[in-house]
Amino acid sequence: MNGRGAIGSFVQLSSLFVILGIACGQATLAASATPSTPTSQISPTGIPQSTSPESDQGLVDSIRIGTEYLVIEISFRVHPLANMLAPLGLTAAKPLPENFAWGKMQSSPDAAIVFTQLDNFVKEFQAIGVDNLVLALRSLNNWASKDIRVQGFLFPLKGGIKEEYLDEYENWVSTVVERYDADGTDDMPGLRYPVRYYEIGVEFSSYEPEPVDEYLHILEISYKAAHAAYPDVLIAHVAFLTTPALFETLDPSQYETAFTQLQDKTHSLADIRGILDRPDLFDVLNIHSLGHPYEIETIVAWLNFETSSRGYIKPIIISDTGSTPFIAWGAATVCNKPANQMGRLVPPATEADRCRLADYFTKLVDADEDSLRWTQEFIAQDTVKRIVIAADQHIALIDTAYTEDLLILKLGIAQAGAGTAAWAGLVDFDRKEFRPVYYGLQQLIDNLGNYDQFSRIVVGDDPGIRVYQVKEGGQKFWIAWYDPGNLVLPGDALPEASARLGSGYRFNPCRKYGNER
Repeated sequence: MNGRGAIGSFVQLSSLFVILGIACGQATLAASATPSTPTSQISPTGIPQSTSPESDQGLVDSIRIGTEYLVIEISFRVHPLANMLAPLGLTAAKPLPENFAWGKMQSSPDAAIVFTQLDNFVKEFQAIGVDNLVLALRSLNNWASKDIRVQGFLFPLKGGIKEEYLDEYENWVSTVVERYDADGTDDMPGLRYPVRYYEIGVEFSSYEPEPVDEYLHILEISYKAAHAAYPDVLIAHVAFLTTPALFETLDPSQYETAFTQLQDKTHSLADIRGILDRPDLFDVLNIHSLGHPYEIETIVAWLNFETSSRGYIKPIIISDTGSTPFIAWGAATVCNKPANQMGRLVPPATEADRCRLADYFTKLVDADEDSLRWTQEFIAQDTVKRIVIAADQHIALIDTAYTEDLLILKLGIAQAGAGTAAWAGLVDFDRKEFRPVYYGLQQLIDNLGNYDQFSRIVVGDDPGIRVYQVKEGGQKFWIAWYDPGNLVLPGDALPEASARLGSGYRFNPCRKYGNER
């Protein structure tokens, strides 16, 4: 990594990372020095205001950091995969929901519920110390799901639950939660910790196509069944995917228009608000972040507006993430086709970048070594940024993408339709390789520990300079980077900026995220 630090009050930052302070030498602050100003954020009314780690969103301890989507249906891979991830120090993990959907666990209404694969996952990941497993309960089932017509889809989608099978669904939810509640009754043999986090559904999009009223009925059944089995369970509503509606700071009066920009139009803002109107049916708010890391700030501002207007506050989890894709929802390897035959640009990419991106993604799909190396290093930086911003926004838990690459989406026929996200794996299991993002995540987790406070501080006038202060046990350190706000691709010069962090500070530059040890 190319970030350069300096002893004294100036730090030279590139678009990469530098961590400053106790992680590689004590940072000192003269008694007369004035702390930097806390950042301004958007209040529920849309008016910028100064916030601190003691604000209303500070309902949780240090952020829980996890990985997703762990493939658990091939049982013999789970143990060695868990061992590969063990040195990371993860505190959360999420298996691929399709692997243990209701229909996978119960083949017919009269069949027994089979826990073999889910038990194996819980056992192996609790054995490496992961104590916050996240289970997304997907009701998808060949014999119980409905056929639902959705505009824009040629064939019906599976979703909802047939009325005659709601009792069986309730029993499935209750049985799963009871098995992993660690109360000594009907528990999985060898269970080390209770499993508290459950999502009801996987994403409020075409993945959960049923009308919102039907979903709310399912959520109510699930919430009551889960809490009857385990009073301390934490139920999350189906995750809201707001990408690309909330890429920039908006006034609340703009939300209605912004949500019309959603790529997946299965559900509207009115549907989302229908769920937010029922805080009695969930314990935590649940979002996905598949755009650039900074969208987390805007999503949280929107959620704060929605929940405060309804008179409640709940912790937020980010149950699914991706790397900044640059282009998504369509072909990224072409630039001269009609708009409806090409993918959608994701900031910082603009229309002017499309042909450069087509060249880049073509090389990436062709496994060009330099393009692969650059992409893997970019994903390391992007993942660390996303976690840091989430921690500043007082997110309770974040599942980072992904444990392994999305192999199908790397094929030429996919035309890089998910952008960089297809190459976002922590490890290559078959080759026993550890990617730069693995080391970046490991270093970040090592440095963060169980921090007491986490906040952004404003340094200088350039909004691209990002500095975050972390306090732990009376000590402080800082995480900083420079983001120029425009697309940087392989071969481009790395923009840099200088920052003064206040007179009296002394810093030693530390490890830079993404380098292999």
